[in-house]
Amino acid sequence: MNKGLKILAVVLAVLTVGAGVAFFVTRPDSPKQVAQTPHVYDYAASDYTAAVQVLGQNGEVYLPTDLSGVYCTAALDGSVKFYDYANGAMTPSALAAKTVKAKLNASYESIPVTVHYVERDGKVTGFGVFTSDMDKSVDVYAFAFVKLCNKPAGYGSGHLLLADFNKNDLYRVNKTYSEIYSFNLAKGSTSTYVSNNTRLIDLNGSFRQDWTMLTDQNLRDLGSSYCFLSSRYYSYDETGIRTDVMEVSGNLRPKIVVKDFLGLWFVSDANGMHYLRKTADGFANILNAGGKEQTLTPFEGDWQTDYLQDGRWLLNKKSLQLTDLMTGAVKTLKGPDCTNAAALSVSPDGEKAVIAFAGVPNENSTVVQTLAYCRTDGDAVVFTEPLLYEESADFLWLDGNTVMSARALAADGAAAGSVCYAYPAE
Repeated sequence: MNKGLKILAVVLAVLTVGAGVAFFVTRPDSPKQVAQTPHVYDYAASDYTAAVQVLGQNGEVYLPTDLSGVYCTAALDGSVKFYDYANGAMTPSALAAKTVKAKLNASYESIPVTVHYVERDGKVTGFGVFTSDMDKSVDVYAFAFVKLCNKPAGYGSGHLLLADFNKNDLYRVNKTYSEIYSFNLAKGSTSTYVSNNTRLIDLNGSFRQDWTMLTDQNLRDLGSSYCFLSSRYYSYDETGIRTDVMEVSGNLRPKIVVKDFLGLWFVSDANGMHYLRKTADGFANILNAGGKEQTLTPFEGDWQTDYLQDGRWLLNKKSLQLTDLMTGAVKTLKGPDCTNAAALSVSPDGEKAVIAFAGVPNENSTVVQTLAYCRTDGDAVVFTEPLLYEESADFLWLDGNTVMSARALAADGAAAGSVCYAYPAE
């Protein structure tokens, strides 16, 4: 069970036990005391329970693959299963799953992992999970999630194997991988792209995890560039905030193509390289064509505190203006005050978005979360309840109208599973 769900379950259990205890309010105009009973959350009767469809009936949390309509589950016991989504349901995939055993060389350790994969029309997508329970000889890494995929065009032909060692990322839709390997699918052998001879050591004894980075989004947006991302020249707490784009090479100091941009969003296409850069009074959307930077759109305020970003989509939390960074088009969402919002997920067409707020205790010490399902052409639907979503998971659009997330499957919070919300017709 995820840590967040454990905490919520404990809080909820305490509240349920104490639900019958009355507290007293003294009215100014009367000496009498009026007994009131604190509100107790009812999972079965909640508005959100009625509004969503449970897809992961047995605790499945579905993750995207590189194949349209195909999803997977990945468990800490190393098992990976593939599913097809159609007509509002997940069913075991019609694609035949295969496995290949691989070993990752990381921080001078050899990490064994079984990769499960499927293939369609020459496109391969696969995943594997390692935990230290599987091999006690691995000392530095307690967890690894690996992704198998076709190489982006700039990397040539063949396959990549990427590794994320952060256990909290297991249910993240857009993971950040800190090791990049060229992978021989037939043999299961790996080879690294970048020299580690000057790589610094992290606090846990492993190599720094910001030396070579690629996200799932980057893999789709690299175009023909032969690049990776790195925060190696910045302090560790700036990882993913201040970033460089580097060319792949075996040199001790790979060439920096773009220096010190904001975040991890980076797109390389026929027009050039797109990214965000800090300015004197805010930040700007930049197009870099042939080494010359052009400001496409300037933004006022602080990128970290005043905005939320989901790939190409940038939301001003105060105005609710949603900017498409690739086209410059601006739309306005209808929704609540989002000053304290924490996460954003936008539909593929930019017409809808779900905005999540971090959970906060209410007057009864119950942790309450808020989800706002916003749109550009109608009013938002807002839910404010306990156990709305799992904060260590992301939102995933199944189509332009339906978004999937993970939430508790019962009031005790003992297990989470995928649910989906479909926007009502206006």
